[in-house]
Amino acid sequence: MTIHPVPSQTVRVFVGRLELVTPATTQAVEEILAAHDIARLQQYNRFLEAILETMKAANPAHAGQIEKDLDLTYRSPVQPQTMR
Repeated sequence: MTIHPVPSQTVRVFVGRLELVTPATTQAVEEILAAHDIARLQQYNRFLEAILETMKAANPAHAGQIEKDLDLTYRSPVQPQTMR
């Protein structure tokens, strides 16, 4: 990679990221999963995985139900049609 104009110096940086999941977010996602509302679930986009992992870690006994609800939410009610 070349940069023009050439910078006067190069500095290394460290970037960290921490996912903060609020109780309100947890409750909203639980309600969305219970309703199997994929459109609302997709609002959380790239943060969904971190939210679900936080929820499971906070309540390991509930992790199985979270997975079950997630599976039911993503399962399409429309069956693919066969080609004729």
